Amino acid sequence: MLLTEEEFKSTFSSEGFINVTDTAENFNEKEFDEYVRNNLIAELGKMHIGYVYDAKDGSYRHVTFITDVKNMHYIVVLNLKNKKIFGHFVLDLNKEYGLS
Repeated sequence: MLLTEEEFKSTFSSEGFINVTDTAENFNEKEFDEYVRNNLIAELGKMHIGYVYDAKDGSYRHVTFITDVKNMHYIVVLNLKNKKIFGHFVLDLNKEYGLS
């Protein structure tokens, strides 16, 4: 499910995030891969996982994909408490932070 900006931002912990890219375990690889395949956005081109961040309160994980489009990231949000995929969001850093 494509998340709205409000839904995406609701997954941010007031305690912040920690980079777990090198240590994160995929708790349901088949479901995750299937979700990403079924929700690809062609305009973003090829993607690969760049970073994985867990909320310090243990609520959500943001799996950040690097895309072919400069400063555009495809983020899959996982609910860590119920081990389900919450949705995905396309983060446009150009729009969000005035980058170009």
